Amino acid sequence: MYAWQVRCRCIPLSARQHWVDNEALRGKFATFWKRTTAANTFNIGYPAYTALELSVRTMCVQRDEPCWPVSGGPMMNRFLAACIFTLVPFGACAADDFQAVLEKAREEGSVIVRITNPSAPETHAALEKAFNERFGLSVKLEWTPQGAPQTNARIITEASGGAGSVDLVGLGSAEDVEALRSRDLLKPYPWVEVFGKELPELAKAVDEVIPDLRGTTFNLLDAVYGVGWNTNLIKAEEVPTTTMQLADAKWNGKLALNAFFLNPLPTIAYVIGQDAMLDYAKQLVENMPILQRGSPVVMQALSVGQAPLGIITYHAAVAAEKKGQPVGFKLFDDYIMVYQGYIYVPENAPHPNAAKLFTAWLASEGYKVAEQFEAIPRLSNEGSEIAQLVSDAQAKAGAKIAMPVSMSEIKAQEKLRAELTKLLTGAGN
Repeated sequence: MYAWQVRCRCIPLSARQHWVDNEALRGKFATFWKRTTAANTFNIGYPAYTALELSVRTMCVQRDEPCWPVSGGPMMNRFLAACIFTLVPFGACAADDFQAVLEKAREEGSVIVRITNPSAPETHAALEKAFNERFGLSVKLEWTPQGAPQTNARIITEASGGAGSVDLVGLGSAEDVEALRSRDLLKPYPWVEVFGKELPELAKAVDEVIPDLRGTTFNLLDAVYGVGWNTNLIKAEEVPTTTMQLADAKWNGKLALNAFFLNPLPTIAYVIGQDAMLDYAKQLVENMPILQRGSPVVMQALSVGQAPLGIITYHAAVAAEKKGQPVGFKLFDDYIMVYQGYIYVPENAPHPNAAKLFTAWLASEGYKVAEQFEAIPRLSNEGSEIAQLVSDAQAKAGAKIAMPVSMSEIKAQEKLRAELTKLLTGAGN
């Protein structure tokens, strides 16, 4: 949160009205006022910041008392406090200055990371080395792969006792981010204002996030889903080319799917609607899929030959190929299902400055270091293999991107998820 020194003076109501009606000033400051009884405090809506709360010490021109009366009186009729102000950061702002954050990160000395991807120890070591060299630090990354839902539960429990043990969380879904944001355990931060000069690509990273969550989180990885198959069991030309072909009777009992809502297939509802998606899900369930507890387990089922076919992520397929596993991958021709994998710093982080600096760097520059060791697919990374694959699928087959663009869209799927849960109870092999 920013704090600002505000210099005020009283002016007649008519003069204030003229000032408020001045389009240039109104457009520049986008000011609104909120009187409080505890202090002369105003909320100022200022471009590039959100709901800055300004503590205003009102100075009268001719009277040594607050201009804005706590209760009514003659002054209410004669004057209205109006601020002709210069915004000067002080106090708390110093903590949000890049150099100040850098020095405090140096003092904190570590970042406790709970992120599932990147997952390889050699990647973590390379990130730590590159980060410290970039900023002249000796920060230790204490990295443990752990899912965001489990980490969130820990953060919420610790916060109730006024403590915190996690600095950076990921990869989380939009729902995971919202779970902390709704509890004020995740708040907007002026990333670009603090780090943008040092990290020019950060502004682009901020804008990759759905509008509802911008400023609270970053998209580190796009989980792009397609069809995977065991190359020892199926020939490439036999593999379905569309999601709808998965319901063909020839794949009865042979298709591995995520038991949790059939993820990522419900994203198709953002394109075809929930009713059509539910009808499609019923066809899939009638085909007796091999249900697995999560997409990573679907991937494992393919690699060991438990299932010949399944829906997997691009980055999991790349990892399997590097390990020499018999797994093929391609995008569907009709829908390209995408989940953004978010990283975020909770409000009760024990090393907040080091965590924010590392997060800003990882989202804008550091992910390129990780890509040297494992796949960190981002559709915004023009020229990357995944970006080219998606572009080709769109151009050649007319494939549509299936992903949410707002929290309202995501929340609207609660009914669909409930129906899918009932459908999947007792279903599958």
